Amino acid sequence: MKYKPYPEYKDSGVEWLGEVPAHWEVRRLKFVARYQNSNVDKKSHEGQKNVRLCNYTDVYYNEKIANNMDFMVATATDVEIKSMSLKEGDVVITKDSEDPTDIGVPALVSEALDNVVCGYHLTVLRAKNQNAARYLHRAIQSHPTRAHFFVESPGVTRFGLNQDAIGGLVMPVPPIVERKKLPPSSTRKPPKLTNSSRRKPALLNCSRRSARR
Repeated sequence: MKYKPYPEYKDSGVEWLGEVPAHWEVRRLKFVARYQNSNVDKKSHEGQKNVRLCNYTDVYYNEKIANNMDFMVATATDVEIKSMSLKEGDVVITKDSEDPTDIGVPALVSEALDNVVCGYHLTVLRAKNQNAARYLHRAIQSHPTRAHFFVESPGVTRFGLNQDAIGGLVMPVPPIVERKKLPPSSTRKPPKLTNSSRRKPALLNCSRRSARR
């Protein structure tokens, strides 16, 4: 599918991102969303409260997180429930893996959830502006973002993102009126990254014209 190009573009100032529409902003994720890693494990402990746990596979295999999913039952402390309960509009990403190509896979919380807590090996991104939630989800799905996470996930037998790599992600941000025009869902998946892409020069050699697609 070809999209109508914008009338004017500007240099984003980021080599691998190239040009962006002239009226868009270019910002780091830490200025667009709050983010927090989960430390809630799968175990059930006496004296803690029962919760439905959103696990790694719930995020990896689903584009959206919804109430009708078959979540695992576990327990969590009051502090964990307060800090890691998922809310509508949250974007949950895979934070670490034995395969670096599995890192940074996002799922959008598409509705208000009943007692669902984010589990271990995941990071919750919460847009500072609710209107940015769906766009944030799409931006994380994009090839440049996946490539950034891929390169910035060091490891030997297990790879993972640190807070600087997540918060330092550079992303183009359209105005609110354009964010609202995003389609509600998509079945298209981003291209699979390969281990050969781990070489930065090859990975970051993105065409400027890709920003116009």
